Amino acid sequence: MKKVNERGLVFSFTFMAFLLGTTEYIIVGLLSEIAASLQITLALAGSLVSGFAIAYALGTPVLMTLVSRLPKKQTILGTIALIVAFNLFSAVSGTYGLMLFTRIATAVLCGLAISLSLSAVSEVVAPARQGKSVSYILGGFGIANVLGVPIGTFVGQHFEWQAAFVLTAVMGAAAFVLNLIVIPSNLTNTKASLKDQLSLLADRRMILAFLIPVFGTGAVFSIYTYIRPLMDSVMNIPAASVSWVLLAYGLATIFSTWLGGIVASGNALGRLRVVFLVQAAIYVLFFFAAPVPVLGLIFLILSACVSNILNVTAQLYLIELAVEHSPGSRDFAASLNPVAANTGIAGGSALGGLVVGTGGLGALSWTAAGIAVAAFAVTAISYRLKQKSVSRKAQAAAA
Repeated sequence: MKKVNERGLVFSFTFMAFLLGTTEYIIVGLLSEIAASLQITLALAGSLVSGFAIAYALGTPVLMTLVSRLPKKQTILGTIALIVAFNLFSAVSGTYGLMLFTRIATAVLCGLAISLSLSAVSEVVAPARQGKSVSYILGGFGIANVLGVPIGTFVGQHFEWQAAFVLTAVMGAAAFVLNLIVIPSNLTNTKASLKDQLSLLADRRMILAFLIPVFGTGAVFSIYTYIRPLMDSVMNIPAASVSWVLLAYGLATIFSTWLGGIVASGNALGRLRVVFLVQAAIYVLFFFAAPVPVLGLIFLILSACVSNILNVTAQLYLIELAVEHSPGSRDFAASLNPVAANTGIAGGSALGGLVVGTGGLGALSWTAAGIAVAAFAVTAISYRLKQKSVSRKAQAAAA
């Protein structure tokens, strides 16, 4: 493969991740306007958010399998073009049904785009730089939360909500041009059969690797989903300060993703075990500190600083296992981390809701800590199995 402009590629994919994150999250800030415009209830409008997450989780690996034998560069560019088109369709949707359809289609395309880009990075970026490269790209989603969503919300509120989707379409056009320029044309496409790709799901180590982001993300969202009522009722944060706290939390998650790139370099799984134990400890301490606003804020921001560390290691570990099991299944494996993360979001939020209904907001800290401990257990088992695999290979090579 000819020399690749790694920095240009990572920047282009990071901008694309910013686009994808803005596309996914932008609707949260415009739910009231969309509900009023489409003449639906706020609860029904909320299904546009959950529908996106469910479609992302279920549709991404299916679509990855279907397009696995197509040229990768052309597939990425075609996917971005379709995302632009569906954002424009969302802008002209006059009914709930049409809006839901465009959001579901966009969700699956977003999952495909980020999965293909991460697979490309694992293919062309030097192994020593893959961890930081993936952390930068995934950091684009955090930047979308901090900058993209507020900007889109401002545009939607001052120029009608449809303008926000036009804005994301314009961003998509810019991402298309960037990727057209920097993505190498000779990226390899999948050679594995459908059977080989799906057989990954029967591998014990692959299942455990999938569960790492499920539990890790579930721990975060079991408490983050209810961060506003926590600030209001438990932490006693003044309403005027809520936006600043959310901004600080968002910035801390970007730092967390960057930190994840460092953790992913070297003994990644071994380090990740420690991260989950630290995360569990922070949630426990948050339970005691939350009623004191300053202390509660400190531990809330600390929880954000460890919230995304797992993503880079989980992403690269899934691809590593796929290459070991069936090299042609790299692309399919790249789609599993976003699927696992969205599964964790849905599961953690649902469990958090049950806990709030039975034990109150204060019990969320213990729930999050318990899920983090489960993430530690799964990671510890995965680490032990990896060490055994490395030992067997070393013995076989010495024989």
